[in-house]
Amino acid sequence: MTAFCTIFMIACCTEKPSSTENTGDTGDPETPVEEPGDYPHGVSVEEFRDDFQDGTYCSGFIATVDFNENPDLKFNVSYNVPKKTPSEIYDNFRSDTEEPAIVINGGYFAGTTSMSLAVIDGSARCNNATSINWPNDEQYQCTVYPVRSAIGQMDDGSFEIQWTYCVDQSSRKQTAFPSALDNDEQTQTFMKEPPTAEAYNGIPWNPEEAVGGGPRIVQKGQNVAEENYWAEVLDSGGTAGLSRQPRTGIGYTEDGKLIMIVCDGRGMNGSSGFTLSELAEKFITLGAVDAMNLDGGGSSAMVGKDGTVLNRPSDSGNSAEIVERKIVTAIVITEMQK
Repeated sequence: MTAFCTIFMIACCTEKPSSTENTGDTGDPETPVEEPGDYPHGVSVEEFRDDFQDGTYCSGFIATVDFNENPDLKFNVSYNVPKKTPSEIYDNFRSDTEEPAIVINGGYFAGTTSMSLAVIDGSARCNNATSINWPNDEQYQCTVYPVRSAIGQMDDGSFEIQWTYCVDQSSRKQTAFPSALDNDEQTQTFMKEPPTAEAYNGIPWNPEEAVGGGPRIVQKGQNVAEENYWAEVLDSGGTAGLSRQPRTGIGYTEDGKLIMIVCDGRGMNGSSGFTLSELAEKFITLGAVDAMNLDGGGSSAMVGKDGTVLNRPSDSGNSAEIVERKIVTAIVITEMQK
C-alpha cells in the first residue's frame, strides 16, 4: 500500500464499522506530532493518521518510552480480578511513591479469566492458554495446544518477545521456544500433544514482568504477522487478523525504547483500524525490531497523563461518552516519585 500519514486533532465520528480486508497497502508515514501533555521525561505520546489508497484511514496514538533516558520509569503488568477499566487501573497505580503515565490494555480474556500470560515481580499469575477446543466449544473438532507470544522485561531491564508455553503448570514456570512450533490453523494441522522443552529445544524464560497475547508481528525487523497469526491459532478466537480492526500492539527498538500503539477502528473517530500486517508495518516504520499484537476490538484503549482516555474504544459506539471495556491484564508505565 502507499499510505500517507497526516497529523490532526481527532473529532468523534459515528461512521459505520469497516470490515475492509487487507489490500496489501503499506504505510508511508510522516513524523507524528507529539500529543500535548505533561508526560515524564523519557515518555512521549503522539497522535497519527494513516490514509489508505481505498479512501479510508487509520488513526490512533503512539507512546514511546525510553528507560535509558529516565531510570525512574518503570514497566508494570497489572492483573485484575475482578476486571477493571484502563482508567480504573491508572487510578489504582497512583501513590505517594509512584505516578502512572501510560496504561494500555493487555492480553486476551474470557469472562473474568485471562487467556494470556501475566508475570508480576517474577511470579506468573496466569499462563498463556495451554489448550483450546478448536474451533470453539460448540463446534469442537480437536484439542489444540497453542504456543503464543509474550513480551517480558528481564532482570537487566531489557525486553524480549518470546513464544512461550507453560510445560509445568504446577510451578507456572515458563518455557520459551524458537517458534510457534507445529500448529497451522490455515491448513488445520496441529500438534497432537503439548510441547516439551526436550522435543522442541525449549529454554527456561524468567522475566520480571510479562504479558501475553499474540501473534508476534515483527521479528528482527521483518513483518511476520500473517504466518504467526495462523501458527499461534488466533483466527478461531476472533482476532480477525486479516480485516481492519481496533488494535493494540507493543514492541521495542534496537536501543531498547518501548513502543506502544493503539488504533481506533469500527468507525470510531472515522478510523477503519489496521490489519495485523498493517500494524506490523507501522511498528517497522517506527524502528521496531520486535513487536507483538495484544487484545484488540473493544478492549483497545490507551490512557494518558492525568487519566485521560486518548482514543475512542469501539464499545463507545454512538454514545456521547467514552465507554471503556473492563479488562483482566494491562501494561502500566509509571514514574517513581522522589
